[in-house]
Parts: sequence; structure tokens; C-alpha cells
Amino acid sequence: MKARRIYLLILLAIFSCTQNVKEDIQLFHQVQIIDPENGELKAFEQMVLKEGVIHYLGEKKSWDSYTITEEESFSGKYLLPPLWNMHTHLAWDAGNDSLFFPLLLSHGILGVRDMGGDLAILNSFKQKVKEDPAFGPQIFGAGPILDGNPPVMRDVSMPLDSASDFPYLLDSLHKGGADFFKVYSLLKDEALSEIASFAQQSQLTFQGHLSEYVEPEVSLTLGQKSIEHLNRLEEIAENDPERFEEIGRLMVEKESWLCPTLVVYQKKAFMDELELRNDAHQEFIPELLKMEWEGSRERRLKDKTTEDWSAAKELFEQQKAWVYQLHKMGVKLLAGSDFAGMPFVYPGLGLWEELDLLNEIGLSEKEVLKIACYHPIEFWELEDEYGKLEVGKKADFLLLSKNPLEDLQNLRNIDKLYKEGIRLIKAFP
Repeated sequence: MKARRIYLLILLAIFSCTQNVKEDIQLFHQVQIIDPENGELKAFEQMVLKEGVIHYLGEKKSWDSYTITEEESFSGKYLLPPLWNMHTHLAWDAGNDSLFFPLLLSHGILGVRDMGGDLAILNSFKQKVKEDPAFGPQIFGAGPILDGNPPVMRDVSMPLDSASDFPYLLDSLHKGGADFFKVYSLLKDEALSEIASFAQQSQLTFQGHLSEYVEPEVSLTLGQKSIEHLNRLEEIAENDPERFEEIGRLMVEKESWLCPTLVVYQKKAFMDELELRNDAHQEFIPELLKMEWEGSRERRLKDKTTEDWSAAKELFEQQKAWVYQLHKMGVKLLAGSDFAGMPFVYPGLGLWEELDLLNEIGLSEKEVLKIACYHPIEFWELEDEYGKLEVGKKADFLLLSKNPLEDLQNLRNIDKLYKEGIRLIKAFP
């Protein structure tokens, strides 16, 4: 009996201690949240975060039964879900995480789609972010680019032809951690069909360039989820506007997305005017990449006349018009900059420039924010956890000092950024 009493006393003591343990929360007052899906601004007296998730949004109430680890008023500020760069290249060097991740985060980019690189490097980046969410952005990547044989870019491609063992090669990428297949410009019909079939069986998607050897209508019918740039589309738009419209309608029907990377075309058209040596962002670029960019610029400038550059700038205006036309038809857009795929497109800044261009061609601030913050969540089917600042969703957000719904330039006024409730580094000036 004595032993039983002692046992009961121990249980009572444990229960009492458990009852006194307070859960940790972060408490913020006077919160204004931008819903990027519909462009609405919603105000709440309080927002509470718990374990990296939004726990409460509503009127003022007492939280005395909790331990408040962070408390602040966000009066006069605006909360926005983070930006995504949906076309970039990071996984080509193992040191790129420490070099570029802080720059991406400081520009409000908490999600990226890596469009071709080394699968082992990609996996190492993803593992580091998994272990420490504050380390870098959420990453979805393809690993090596799937291209014809010989490929356009030998160092980052898996060349495929009629002799290739498609099930074995594609399964190795799938089991190796590829989130999707990146297809490229020199694939033949048979190869693309094999990729599409395997992708469907493995519940992956294929995304990327329209091949020079496969008609766009065929690629879309096979299920190509995204088209990058205006390759093939540009030529068709110039020579056969009616077919261009038909392709646009097919993209809407097949729910295929367009990532136009307008900033790439802008850099090409204005390469003769770039003030490179005075660019403060150059300090963030490795010397080897700088040399590559300079060499590319010299080749583009060689033997070009004033008339050539005028024609390039006229073409750029037409390219913007084609993107706007597809948008008005209902084709869903993604915002990507093609960092490391195009000279003088910088990590972080390049996405801001892309968003400015989407705004410039006629999209409203509301439409651009939806493309930058919410379309990627739809694309990856992550609506249960991300995309909106609601109860139950991950606490990923930018704290802006000015309203981007009024002026897109206000995206540059980032006071703070949070990833899974973790306050990250201050934004780049």
C-alpha cells in the first residue's frame, strides 16, 4: 500500500508539472494580410504563430497561458506570402547554396524551381533546407536536362535517342530525387513520347522547352506541363498568328503553363546598353561566371550595327505583346528569371525585374502578385500548406513597409521575412 501511495504521488507530480508547461507562441498585433489569389487586403487585430504554422487570426484576446517568444506590432505594414522564382539554375556548383541562398532570401524569394543541374548537388541543397528551413528557399528541381543526342549543353544534360534505355534512365532520375523531368530543344518525337509515358506512370510531369523536332501541339497533347521562354512560339506567332492563337487555346485546355522569362529577352535586346562595371550586383557573382558573361556579351556585340540593335528592341516589344496576348487568352503564367542561363540576370534582382516587366506589359499589380506568390503553389499543388496566410498554413511571409497592390515597386521595401515562423536575414537594400 505504501508503494502504491508513492506511485500515485509521483504520477500527480508529473501531471502537475505537465500542466504548468506553457506552449511557445509568436504574437503579432495590427496585421494587414494580402491574399495573392484575389488581391484582397484583410486586417486582423492579432496573429499567432505556433511551431511554424499560423495558429490564430482575429480579434484581440489574452494569451497568458502561453509563453510568448516574440511579440511585435505590424501596424502600417503589409504581410505577403513569399515570392517564387520558377526558372533558375542553382545546382551546378556545390558552393552555390552559401553564395546565392542569402541573396534569394533577402529578395523575398522563399521558393525556386531549378531547371537543370546536378542531381546530387540538388539533393544536398534540399537536405540542408529540410534540416534547417532558415538556410534557404524551398526547392523543386529536375536534375539533368533531357535532350537529344548530341545535346545542346553537354555538361548538364542526359542525351537521349532511339537507342536509349528510357525506363532505366528515367527511373534512375525518379528514384534519385528528381521532382519532374526537364525536356529540351533537340528531343525527337519518340523520345518525348517515352518521357511523357514514363512521367504519367510515375506521377511526375515533364516541363521545359518546346523541341525543335516536335510540333507544339504534340507536346501539349502529350501533357507538357510548362513551356519555358518563347522558343518555337515566337516563330509561329510571326508567321502564323492564327496557329499561335490555336496553341494558346490548347494550352488553356491542357492546363499548360507559360514561364516567359521576359527579362532574358530584355537583356538580349539591351546588351549594348548594359552598364556592367558600375553594377553593384556584380560583387555577388563568382569570377568564373563573370568571365563567361563578359565573353557572351562580346560575342553578342560583335559585328552588330545600330540598325541591328533597333531591330532587337522592336522584337522585344513584340515578344512582350505575345506574352500579354497569351495571358489575356487565359494561359497561366509563371515568373522566372533564368539565372545562370542568361548573362547579367542576377539571383534575386532578376525576379524583381521579371515582375516589373509583367507589370509593364499590362498586367495589374494584383495579377503580378498572384503570378509571383500564388501560381507556383497551384502549379505544385501545395494549397493545403502554402500560398495564403491563413490558420493552419505555414508561416512563410514578407513584411513590407508599403503596399505592393498600389505599386509593385513596394516589393523592394521588405522589412522582415519569415520562413516557417523563423525570422530570417534583413532584406537586400
